[in-house]
Amino acid sequence: MHKSLVIRKGKAHKPNEFGRLVRIDEVENGIVSAYQVLPGNPADTTAWMPALQQHQARFGRAPVMATADRGFFSAKNEREAQDLGVKKVALPARGRLSVKRAKQQKQRWFRRALRWRAGCEATISTLKHPFSMLRARYKRDPGFQRYVGWYVITKNLFSIARYQERRRGGHGQIA
Repeated sequence: MHKSLVIRKGKAHKPNEFGRLVRIDEVENGIVSAYQVLPGNPADTTAWMPALQQHQARFGRAPVMATADRGFFSAKNEREAQDLGVKKVALPARGRLSVKRAKQQKQRWFRRALRWRAGCEATISTLKHPFSMLRARYKRDPGFQRYVGWYVITKNLFSIARYQERRRGGHGQIA
């Protein structure tokens, strides 16, 4: 039997969600470079360093820029990313910002990184809606891993096709 987990996010309009949490790592041109089905409902802050370490293992270097949403922010995560060799770490802080932090977050590179991250939300939406990654048909954990993997492969093939079409001078209107 496949267990659909209850995910408590603390949102007033939707206090409980059902499903599994999946971490999606994206690189240039909309390619999903890695994903991980997370056990239970861990805090986002715990997924940051494994994602960067996985990127470094796969590509042989730390990313030049790394960004995520507020849930991933912690001073420790920023420091560890910089220690790993990430030159630009764009993690927006939670709550009221100090003058120094507000100034940092208003810098052009930081805002550009956050816009890029917002574009990554489209990847999640694309996986959920056009590719119908809303309900797993495979059962148990290995089946769910396979289910997510097939959707990531399909999404990457579409991203590669769209990139190739743009390079040829087409309009990139694939799917």
